[in-house]
Amino acid sequence: MKLCFSTLGCPDWDIIQVAEKGAAYGFDGVELRISGNRHVDPALTKDERKKIKKMFAAHNLTIAIISGYTLFCGDDEILLKENEEALLKNIELAADLGAPYLRSFLGENGCFTEAGVETLRRACAKAYESGVTVLLEIHDALKDGKMAAQLVRQVNSLGLAVLWDIHHSLNNKEAPEETWRHAGKYIKHVHMKDADANDEICLMGDGILVVRDVVQTLSANGFDGFLSFEWEKTWIPKLQEPEVALPGYVAHMKKLMGET
Repeated sequence: MKLCFSTLGCPDWDIIQVAEKGAAYGFDGVELRISGNRHVDPALTKDERKKIKKMFAAHNLTIAIISGYTLFCGDDEILLKENEEALLKNIELAADLGAPYLRSFLGENGCFTEAGVETLRRACAKAYESGVTVLLEIHDALKDGKMAAQLVRQVNSLGLAVLWDIHHSLNNKEAPEETWRHAGKYIKHVHMKDADANDEICLMGDGILVVRDVVQTLSANGFDGFLSFEWEKTWIPKLQEPEVALPGYVAHMKKLMGET
């Protein structure tokens, strides 16, 4: 398994700092969030995309995934079309940056209609043609591995798989081995975090989430993808700075994986 981090955790870094500090802290890759000129965005020119791809390669960092924010709940044709168009632009961005995966969401209202299925199926076919797989994150209405697996089977596209956010499945009382049993064959990327007894995000290793059980489950089942640290500094400014949280994550995870 390999370690990366989401740029959600370093909102004040520019793209050069992301590469330089990610390499310095010992990460294997990075998860680039779509966020205007601070990280990456579909508005980037072809030349800008080439420079970013080359820069991360020079720092020996894989661009593991591009994190987008498209939604596919409901049956509002206008909203579904807007999200489909946004997803297609994100797919092109991911392909140009050499990222094999692109994050999307189901959404919050839990209403996954036939219109949503068909829209996502059509977009994922385009993703597959581009060498990119769309990953729906276990988040919001998509509460756990069981639901995620059902949805992927319903869409039935080679261009769709699952991003496992451990915080959400654990909060839904689904144990790590259950998540893997239901959705393991679809899981391609994992969001890692820790939280305290009040369910507030904390430094990795300081909380009560069964992170060790997650790592053991993944290891036992031969998972060889990225364990991505999702430090929610963008949404929770009071969290410690990335200069503290990110290297701490690497150190803690290497111990759990038996590398130190």
